[in-house]
Amino acid sequence: MNVSIFCYKSIFIMNFEQARNNMVLNQLRANRIRDLSLIEKIETFPRENLYPLKYRHLSYSDRIISLDDGRFVLPPLTAFHLAQALEINKDDHVLEIGSGFGTTTSIINQFTSHVDCIESSEEMIKSFKLSIKENLFKATLLKTDIENFFNSKSPNIKKYQKIIINGSLDQEPFNIINKSSDDTQIVCIIDNNELKHKIVKYVKVQGNCNRFIVDEASSAFIYKFIQKEPFVF
Repeated sequence: MNVSIFCYKSIFIMNFEQARNNMVLNQLRANRIRDLSLIEKIETFPRENLYPLKYRHLSYSDRIISLDDGRFVLPPLTAFHLAQALEINKDDHVLEIGSGFGTTTSIINQFTSHVDCIESSEEMIKSFKLSIKENLFKATLLKTDIENFFNSKSPNIKKYQKIIINGSLDQEPFNIINKSSDDTQIVCIIDNNELKHKIVKYVKVQGNCNRFIVDEASSAFIYKFIQKEPFVF
């Protein structure tokens, strides 16, 4: 009887360390995540501890995790392609839009201690603050939300050398680029008629902006610049 109970229970016990190793091997290394320093940090960080209990079993999933409030968590491959593209160093001030449960924040923070974040989801913010309290990572959650940021009510972004947007936009973020300082790098996902599900890196140099297509991405819209007019009978 005892053996049966143990076997029955063991079915529901997830080996998070094995799940993390599988994620790194099968999702990341197999799909052009090549930054060894980034991989080392991902391999040793207990990502599952960032999630509320009801989502914890999905912490290493290769799919988008959607919340009831409309927010989402990017798949690890997409999230870490964004992070890898920024090539973050210890002196960088990083702004992260759509920080979610802190799955990317926690890794960025291992490269730099200067991380500011913007989030809208009350559920995500609650978990994010709890993770900070438990010293899983260090970051500052700014007193604004995603909608306000994209509606040109953003904080002063000139102090940031790196800006990461964790989700898709239907237009390129020229307003953010224009407000940023020279040498700023911005990464996001563009999904429109020209660029379908593409991770794009923008580098501002002497007032001009260079654009680089990094990779394909699995994502959802974090914000839409083009708002559809309501249908009127």
